[in-house]
Amino acid sequence: MAGGKKGKPRMRNKRPVGLSLVDGPSKKHPTPEKRDDGWFIPDPTAGRLHQKSALGTPTQGGIIISDIELMFCHWHRHIPLPDMWLESKLQSNPDFVYEVVAFDVIRSSGDKVCNVDGRWMVWRREENPKSHQPMSEVKWFKSKSNFEIPEILKWVSSNAEKDLYSDIAIVDDEMDVTIFRLQMIDPTGDLTPATREEHPLLGIEHLSRVFLRQEEIDWLNNSEDEVSDLFGELNSRGLLVRPGFKYGCRWRVYSTPVEDDHAPWLMQLSSESPKNWEGVCLSVRLAEGVNKNWVIAIKSGIWQFLNFRRHLPGR
Repeated sequence: MAGGKKGKPRMRNKRPVGLSLVDGPSKKHPTPEKRDDGWFIPDPTAGRLHQKSALGTPTQGGIIISDIELMFCHWHRHIPLPDMWLESKLQSNPDFVYEVVAFDVIRSSGDKVCNVDGRWMVWRREENPKSHQPMSEVKWFKSKSNFEIPEILKWVSSNAEKDLYSDIAIVDDEMDVTIFRLQMIDPTGDLTPATREEHPLLGIEHLSRVFLRQEEIDWLNNSEDEVSDLFGELNSRGLLVRPGFKYGCRWRVYSTPVEDDHAPWLMQLSSESPKNWEGVCLSVRLAEGVNKNWVIAIKSGIWQFLNFRRHLPGR
């Protein structure tokens, strides 16, 4: 049995349905009324929800909230649910619970999440969506959902052009949420690029001689394949690559000589990347456990580098 100080396991939020009598309003809020575009909540309740928490869309006499906002308001703003609505919703869309949990985790951090034309846009808690630009966009997936690199790359690149962060909320089978922040990076190093004639940093020294790895030999022999192409790209950026076997990836990537500093990146080819978000979580967790960033290298005309790191909303 492992020794050391034992902490108490954290309590997991079960998000029960039903209004609590603790800290509730003295007068019960009205039950939302179904409209074609959502759920109608009348003033003055609507005014407080929208002005303080940026919930809902203003309309004559109140606001319209979405199904997801309705669940959030039920858990955190003492808004009652319509009779049998949740049962019907879960029957027609079993994934609704995962979506609601993702929304709740981000919103509960204090950040303001608003549905803008079907996109979850996020504002900092102190900012007003009417007068400030959003700081990020969030997408959510189940942990076993496919990891579609082309779509993700296009989305992150588009957001970067708008000065937006790109955050992914992953909901696992335990209804826990892990959030990743994705961004394009431009890794460079301080090393003199190797040439076919001069390559003192390549190879591993053993038995008073240098042993070249097969991928180094292939690059030196001008092999035309994906691995050699990426090897050459990283070399041209002043970077040095070493095997990433111990870390479950293709390469450790150094910006300095190996003996000077640790590798800041663990890199994986897109063709060798995980097939679902469960695999992505494993790779990022392993990388951050050894103080490195996990990066996917993607060839789309040019080499592009997509960096993943865990993100805590509200911080």
